[in-house]
Amino acid sequence: MKKRLLMIGGLVASVAFFLAGCGSKTPEGYFTLSEITEGDETVKEKDLSDYGMEDSYAVFEDDGDGYLVFMDVPSDFTYDEKNGVLDTDFGEIAIKSDGKTVRLADGQVTLTFKKSKKDAPEKPEMPDADYESEGEGDDWTDPESDPGDEPMLAFWNDDWYGWWELNGMINEWDKLEYIKFSVLATTTLNDDGTGTIKLWDNDLLLAEVDCSNNGHGLTEYGTMLSEDGYFYEGPLGHADWNIDPGVYDHEDSITIDGNYYEDGDLAFTYTIHLVKWGSTWDDYDEDELPDDYDWYLDMIDQGEPMPDELPEE
Repeated sequence: MKKRLLMIGGLVASVAFFLAGCGSKTPEGYFTLSEITEGDETVKEKDLSDYGMEDSYAVFEDDGDGYLVFMDVPSDFTYDEKNGVLDTDFGEIAIKSDGKTVRLADGQVTLTFKKSKKDAPEKPEMPDADYESEGEGDDWTDPESDPGDEPMLAFWNDDWYGWWELNGMINEWDKLEYIKFSVLATTTLNDDGTGTIKLWDNDLLLAEVDCSNNGHGLTEYGTMLSEDGYFYEGPLGHADWNIDPGVYDHEDSITIDGNYYEDGDLAFTYTIHLVKWGSTWDDYDEDELPDDYDWYLDMIDQGEPMPDELPEE
């Protein structure tokens, strides 16, 4: 089962309609994670430790507010009973509950929580921005440190190549589904935890995004969160992009999931697949490769740096 099951950030606003209006009963109290399901695969409670999810839980307070805890990191939410969603920093998450069981779902992944008779643990503190990776002797935010010597900074200061796809929510975009749009990208990360992501093709600068990274994630590379910027012609805000390299199994790669709105309505969802320039896509299936992958292999075989433009079609 893919590691993407591990991040609540994968349950995004694009699926808020999935369980809305299903007669859900307002939950209250302390609920512990009991299983994770993706398709026909299910991780039971006894195996959650294999994914670092054994101590995950949700707390629903009687005023409609609460918080989720995954890997000792809390995320506050407000329960919108009318629309059947939790409003969180990660966006709106679809929810269904009978009062004793809570299910969060996106149509592919379902997280099931069971109400506990025990008191909820004390709410953990958010990791500080000066997060120190386990086993590292130096704080990655140390201004005297050399970014080239720090795995997280070295990972994010690089060039990328890949493609993106969309899933249309209105008819205007349906005709563009199943097309692989090739892109080039650069990412930067400063020693104060601020960074940027830029994506472009031969026609336009597709995205320019200011980001932050406090060092917490499934790997030593932390998680990049969008703070401000745009994708295509739509704005991006805090945590609209939630990019943890450890969510997927592929090496030297990142995957970006997002939503594009027009006049306040969801127009399409999109996924961006990027691999570091110079790395092969050996752990991807053939149908996951970019359409101009042969061009890319020729470029890296010749030791060429990432160009400013993609090959002409």
